Amino acid sequence: MLACVRFRTFLPLILLLASACRSTPHHEAQPAASSLPPGTLWVDAAGAEPGDGSRERPLRQLGEALARPGARTVRVAPGRYTGPFLIPPGVRVEGQGPGVVLQAAGAARTVIQVGGGVELSGLVVQGGLWGLEVTDGGHVRLARVGFSGQVTGAVRVEAGRLDVEDSRFEAAPAAMVGVLLESGRAKSPEGGEQSAPRGASSKPEVLSNTDGSMHVPHDSEAATGAGAKQEGPRHAGALVEAHIRGSTFTGPYRRAVRLRGADVRATLEDLQFTGAATAVGVDGAYAEVRRSTAEGGQAAAFSVMDGTLILDEVSVTGHEYGVSAMQARRLDVHRFTSVRAIRAGMGLLMSRVRLRDIVVRDSGAYGGLQFSGGDLDVQGVRVDGAAEYGVMALRGKIRLRDVDIRRVHTADGVTGDGLHLRQVEADVEGVVVRDAQGACVLAAQNARVSLRGAKLETCGYVGLLSDTLARMNAANVDIQGAATALGALGDGELRVESLSASGLETGFVHAECEGATQVHLKKFRSEDTRGLSARCVHTSPK
Repeated sequence: MLACVRFRTFLPLILLLASACRSTPHHEAQPAASSLPPGTLWVDAAGAEPGDGSRERPLRQLGEALARPGARTVRVAPGRYTGPFLIPPGVRVEGQGPGVVLQAAGAARTVIQVGGGVELSGLVVQGGLWGLEVTDGGHVRLARVGFSGQVTGAVRVEAGRLDVEDSRFEAAPAAMVGVLLESGRAKSPEGGEQSAPRGASSKPEVLSNTDGSMHVPHDSEAATGAGAKQEGPRHAGALVEAHIRGSTFTGPYRRAVRLRGADVRATLEDLQFTGAATAVGVDGAYAEVRRSTAEGGQAAAFSVMDGTLILDEVSVTGHEYGVSAMQARRLDVHRFTSVRAIRAGMGLLMSRVRLRDIVVRDSGAYGGLQFSGGDLDVQGVRVDGAAEYGVMALRGKIRLRDVDIRRVHTADGVTGDGLHLRQVEADVEGVVVRDAQGACVLAAQNARVSLRGAKLETCGYVGLLSDTLARMNAANVDIQGAATALGALGDGELRVESLSASGLETGFVHAECEGATQVHLKKFRSEDTRGLSARCVHTSPK
């Protein structure tokens, strides 16, 4: 009996030991599984078949890795991988540099489609109508990703948030857009992308001539025409946010970055745009651009229509306009430089604008700054080497402080004005105009101008001119070198107090004393008194 009890006692222990001995070979047979980090799959197009997704035995097809359920990291070796690819939420795709190419098969619409919560890094997306589309929201992150060869555009986002860092966008010859951010409230859902060359816009073009008319800047955001039509966003009213930094856009994009819709907001930092017709186009959206450059385009480098655009430390070389605005709710520009604009450093139409520390050099036939309608507040502007006009304003209200305009020349010998103000209410203080081929300051066509603290040198035609029902009140004005110091024509009225004039060629005052034309002088000094005897010129006692 005792022997039986002992046997029953040790039997479970013997069975347990035997089970442990059988399990040991099983673990030793799968060293690859134990070395694979949880949630990580490896892909190598040159790998041997069959693969299991481990580092030692990678999968050959990226699509196979993406099809496996669950959040994971997919690490991709150099090679070409043919899509299209659908990347589910929670997946991170890590390439090993520009040798990792994801491409579209045949006429595939999109190389990569993502639903949200996705990260891509260290790879190149090549071909397709679109390189990447984000349609279902979420947060998509791109780092060190290149886009090239897309027919329509590189990236399209219509819901969610996009973060881009240290990436490259290279345009195919007919590519329309680098990054398109659009919400369901975009004003023109068809909105075919439009080229910027003159004559392509559906809006009438108005030229800036001496009769007071003004050219309307091309705003291809609102134009319709020959460009391929885009589908409207599928998520009406969805919020779209983006932060793009440290990236480059190269080649003939019609718009390198385009924002459409009231629910779109973007911050763009440390970007370089080369060759795009327009670097950033804002249509009804909100955008901030900081520490960025644009060059080599033929349309407005930065444009805003019915939206908000903030520029800080931005420079533009070439382009039709450095900045254009049409009915902008808000345009704030700080520390901006435009060099060799084809038409003007800025073309501003019916917009609310605030400018600080602006430099415009060697601008074209529409001047340094061109303004029509709206409200303009400027402090600190330097215009050097403008054709036709330094600053031209037509209608609206403007406030100018610390204005320095130099070398304004004209090809036809008619204009060449430093400040050219028509049908506008202007408050100007602290202006310097040097070497203007026409008038240093002109007020015309019922303009109302208050001018204080002006230094005018080498005015080819006249220092101050009030023409065609304009009213100009000027104080503390110094004119050195002009054909005539003061002029009043066509029922214009000119009132000047504390004036010093020297170096005059044809006289001190030229007034056509017909109708309501008037010149009123108080506290003035000039060795040349020609014109003071005209019946519409009135001087106050010293």
